[in-house]
Order: sequence, then structure tokens, then C-alpha cells
Amino acid sequence: MRRARLILVGGLAVFVVLVGTFGVGPHVLESYDSSHREELTCRVDSVDALSGRSSSRTGIGGASALVRVQTDSCGVLDIRDGVTPENVDGIAAELTEGETYVFSVGAGSLQIEGLLGFFKQEPPIYDFRPAA
Repeated sequence: MRRARLILVGGLAVFVVLVGTFGVGPHVLESYDSSHREELTCRVDSVDALSGRSSSRTGIGGASALVRVQTDSCGVLDIRDGVTPENVDGIAAELTEGETYVFSVGAGSLQIEGLLGFFKQEPPIYDFRPAA
């Protein structure tokens, strides 16, 4: 009886952790990031406009796009917010290789960047402007 209860409690704990990590956690982090931002000043080494279709096992997917920015001191930055397959090239063209920019980044995601990297995610970039 005691062993069955221990297995049940352990199973429930795993379930709660998984739901929190993959269900509620991303929404809480996204909400926090949208209202808490940090600025990173980085020199752009390269810019790539990436677009295509996401896919699932059933072959049904939606269009996706991002601008991937390789920087000198900030690593790889993926700009996704407001980027569509239609405007991805224009947004990428706003960034010049060798120039320095200030990027507005989600503060919460920036603090857990290592964990996000495990899931092959980058902190969200909300905006950028040339550095003064």
C-alpha cells in the first residue's frame, strides 16, 4: 500500500513538472519577456533571412520566418517577432554586417538562455536600432 502511494505521488509530481515546463511555463515566460526587456549592444557579423514551412508528422504546417543574426559578443540572435515570409528579406536588409546595433531582448529568457539552448531556442528579440 505504501509503495503504491509513493508511486502515485511520484507520478503526479512528474506530471506537474512536465505540465509546468511545457504547458504553462512558456506562456508565463513569454508574458514576462514582453513586459521586461534588456538591451544588448552587439556588432553584427552576419545576417540571414530564413523562411519556409514548419512541418509536423502529418505534413501539415504553417509558414515560418526569422532573421538570424550572428554577432561578435552576443552570439546568435533570432528575430521572430513580427517577421513573416513576406517581410523577412526587408527586415534582414535593415541590418548591416560590421555595424553595431542595440537589440531589445526578453529579460527572463536572457536569464535562462542556457536552458533555452537545450531546447534549441534563443531569447526573443523584440526590436533593434543602430547604436549611437
